[in-house]
Parts: sequence; structure tokens; C-alpha cells
Amino acid sequence: MRIDSFGQLDLPASRAVRSTKTTSLVFADMMAALLAVVVSFAITSFARRWVGLAPLDLTASGIMLHLSMIGAFTAALFFWFNTKGHYRRRQALADQLGAVLAGATLAMMCVATTQFAIVEVGSRVLTLSYWMMLAPAVIVARMVARRLLRATNAWSSPAILFTAVSRSAEISALVHRRNEIGALVSGVCTTNDQSPDEVLKAMYKADGEGATVIYAPDICDPHQSTIVERLLLAGVPFILSPPIGPVPNHAEILEFPPEDIGLIEVHDPLDRRVARAAKRAFDWVLSVLALVFFSPLLIPIALAIRSDGGSALFRQQRVGKDGRVFECLKFRSMVMNAEQKLADMIKADPAVAQEWKAFQKLKKDPRITWVGRFIRKTNMDELPQLINVLKGDMSLVGPRPMTVPQIEEYGEAFKAYKRVRPGITGMWQVNGRNETTFEERARLDAFYVRNWSLWRDIVIIVRTVREVIFMRGQ
Repeated sequence: MRIDSFGQLDLPASRAVRSTKTTSLVFADMMAALLAVVVSFAITSFARRWVGLAPLDLTASGIMLHLSMIGAFTAALFFWFNTKGHYRRRQALADQLGAVLAGATLAMMCVATTQFAIVEVGSRVLTLSYWMMLAPAVIVARMVARRLLRATNAWSSPAILFTAVSRSAEISALVHRRNEIGALVSGVCTTNDQSPDEVLKAMYKADGEGATVIYAPDICDPHQSTIVERLLLAGVPFILSPPIGPVPNHAEILEFPPEDIGLIEVHDPLDRRVARAAKRAFDWVLSVLALVFFSPLLIPIALAIRSDGGSALFRQQRVGKDGRVFECLKFRSMVMNAEQKLADMIKADPAVAQEWKAFQKLKKDPRITWVGRFIRKTNMDELPQLINVLKGDMSLVGPRPMTVPQIEEYGEAFKAYKRVRPGITGMWQVNGRNETTFEERARLDAFYVRNWSLWRDIVIIVRTVREVIFMRGQ
């Protein structure tokens, strides 16, 4: 079987990398727990001195009971993290945040219930502050651990990709983009016209040499089930990318033992009235707070924009929920009659026309004013869209609002787009932005709709704040 090599990688074997990662992540959580204990002890001691109480006595039975309960419930929490795959699965940190917060909150409730039940007289402030500190400490510790592992080449292991020629470039690019997978493609084995025995022989060899096996069969591959079954029987760990299309990540596998065929049940994430109402309330409250917070900046920005004699606000027809057209507000960042100037540039320069067709943006747009360059860099040009959110035309998080001519460019993804309100920020803004083609933007919008949740909205908002602070993707 032919293997197209991508060069030799100076990395440890896959199993050694997995072992190092697991040990490091467990150690990071233990250090986070120790830090939380120290900080909570300091907070409790300060609080006691503040109200004139005696300092904590570590030899007192009540304090010892508190510390013992902290240790026991923390160990149980970390064991639960392990069952969720936090120390071994190929997960992004954002996918673990919900479990960390939920687990720490549940553990704190269990400890509080136990303490009240036994009516002991230790320091409840110590316990409360510990559990409030633990979740953020674990998150920070895991971020540090992952950065150190990446810096020492102990996060990713070499991988051999087994796939059809038609999927080779797509899967290789995906593995390269998603660093959390922890794999670097060092070679590709094309499975076209190969027998299952030949493919499996190469897979066994790759696994024996310590490489991660990635199997991405073509939709017409008649040997997929045979290869998967024999890999499972041989105990070979592998990553499978089945050609089943864009299945949402909330899909559930229905199990009917002892059947070998699984069924995947997919729910509509938008078919939840309470969750949608919570999203609308979340949008409204956060928009009001944001307008109040940024109000001192609005007038100076408007005056600076009007210095060229034009209007401060730019109104443009955009497509909203259910395909309804609304007037989207922005601070004007371009010269007057910018649309006509764009038409002239596209007509005069084929390179500009090609760039606009691919990205629907120009990387170096001469129409942007000096004020516009600043407010775009800081994303302040979109502050007036908070008014659109309050009116119900937009949401804080959602697909990027499109213009009417862009509907045709969206293709089938428009069916997903019009099911929700467009957002001030969204998947596109936190996944490449200007480096992302219009086709990729449409795919990201469809992904957001298929996988919508309030938690995902919160993660996107947090990532947007990070993008704005560090001015990425501008």
C-alpha cells in the first residue's frame, strides 16, 4: 500500500503521548485543588480576623472534618471527570467547561447538605470558598497544562490517515485545524482499490509503531464495516470519520442490545420553547447592560464619523429570521457612496472581483475611513446593532446578517440561516473571520443552527471578547 509521507516528525510515540497527557491533566487538577484549599484557607482566616474571631485551628475536630469532606468529595469529583473522559478523550476545553461547573456546583451542594445534616460547628466559609474557587482553578490549570504540553511537543502524536483520495485533503486539513484532536498527520494511506486485508495490515503496522490510526472511508467504501469490526476485535485504538454528513453533536446513539447496528436519534435543538425564551431574555438584558456600559463612547464616535460631513449611522437591508428583511444599524466606517465605489472597483480590477466573490469582503478596502479603520479594529462599528437586538431583529449570537443578494451565494445553508435571528457575533467571528471564505461562513452558520444551545452562545460571547481584546482576525 502506498503511503504519501509528510516528513518525519520528532515526536514521541502515540501511547507515550497519551500517557503523558493523562498524567499531566490529572496532576493539573490536583494542583488546582491544592491551590483552591490554600486560597480558601486564606480567605477564611482573613474573614475571621475581620469580624474579630480567633484564627482557624487545623487541629480542631470541626476543621479536620471539613478538610476530610473536601478531600473525599474532590476525589469523587475527579473520578467523575475521569468517567466523562476529561483525562483521556480528545476534547476541546470548551466542551469540558459545562461538566466542570456542574460537577463543582453539585459537589458543593452535597457537602453543604452533609454538613447541615451532621450539625457540626466547623468553618462553613472555608468549605463554601473552596468549592467556589475549585471550578475556575481547574479550568485555569487545564489551560496551563495544555499549553505546556503543546510547547514540549507532548500534546500531539504522529498519525497515519487511511482514507479515499476524495476525502484525503478534507480530513488532513480538519486534523491540522483541530489541535485538540492531538494528532499530526505524518502519512496518508489511500484505500481506493485496496482489499480489507491490505488496509488492515497497514493499520496494524501503524499502530504497532506507535502512530494514531485515523480511518475516513468514502461513502461508497464497501469494506467500511469489515475494517471497523476487525479493528475493534483486534483492540486497535483508532479515530473514525464516517461519511454520514453534518450530524449535530447532540445526536444520541440508540442502543438495543444485543444488536450490532446502532441508530442515531437527532433532535431539533430549536424545538425548546423555554430555552428560546431564555435566549431572548439573555439577549435583552445583556444588550441593555452593554448600551449603558458603552454609552460614554457612543457620542464621541458619532461626532468623529460625522467629521467628513456624512451620517454617523449606516443603515443596510439585511435578511433576518424567516427571511424577513430588516434595517441593520452600524456606525459608518466607509466613505459615502461606498456601494458605487465597490461596483466600480469590481468592474475595473478582476483580482478585486475574485476576492469579493470568495470572501464578500476586501482585505485592504480603500473605502474605509480613518475613523472606520479604528472602530472596525475594535468592533465598535457594531455597537448600534444592540438596538436591533432590543427590537427583536437580531440576537447577540447567531449567523452573520446577510444582504439580500447573498441569499443565492448561501445555497442550501439559507434554510438553516432563516430559522434563527442573525447575531452581532457568531461562529464566523470566532473561527477565522477575514481568513474564512464565504462558503465556509455559510457552513459555520448551518453548524451553529444544527448545534444551538445557550451554553454554546455563552462560549461564543467569551471567545468574542477574547478576539476583540487581542484584535484577532481583523
